[in-house]
Amino acid sequence: MKNNKIIKVVLAAGLSKRYGLKNKILEKINGKTVIETILDRLIQIDSNKNNIIVIGGNNYNSLKKTLNKYDVKLFFNKNYKNGLGSSVSFILKKKINKNGIMFIPGDMPLISIKDFKKLINTFVKKKNKIISPCYKKKIGNPIIIPKIYFNLLKNLKRDEGARKFLPSENFIYVPCSYGTIFDIDTKYELLKAKQLNKKINYQI
Repeated sequence: MKNNKIIKVVLAAGLSKRYGLKNKILEKINGKTVIETILDRLIQIDSNKNNIIVIGGNNYNSLKKTLNKYDVKLFFNKNYKNGLGSSVSFILKKKINKNGIMFIPGDMPLISIKDFKKLINTFVKKKNKIISPCYKKKIGNPIIIPKIYFNLLKNLKRDEGARKFLPSENFIYVPCSYGTIFDIDTKYELLKAKQLNKKINYQI
């Protein structure tokens, strides 16, 4: 699969305000943390680990310790308390020699390998289009943004994503599975993730 020109950025700097005292991405699902579950799938679709980046902030030292065994780039976003937008702008201010960036929320462990591949393949075929999954008419994540929009998004600061700043006519919505609209905000959703991860074969 021709995805070497797409960098995968896992957004893992959040404060987990709605979850509670613990950092939700470091909670475990069937023996692995949420962030590890995501990384394991990304590595399966892209053996070049230079194409995978994690942006941390909250509980950075614990995150770094958890990811020691993964040979992926880990950056610290000092402005992480400003929200999601600060992590997006952080990576876009780096020198990126790629055709696009896939932004993966760090609290979405049920995105399947099949869906990752489907989104990447669509991006490769549809140059300069913004690729987003959808499930039963609900818009999901991850989103792939082509390089023509990098400069437009460099100054994001608050807890806001990139979508509302991008031209709606250039979005392509790809039908995907439930995992692309499921994120973990509560302990109930963590329990639900454990159950779904066991029931569904996400390795396809």
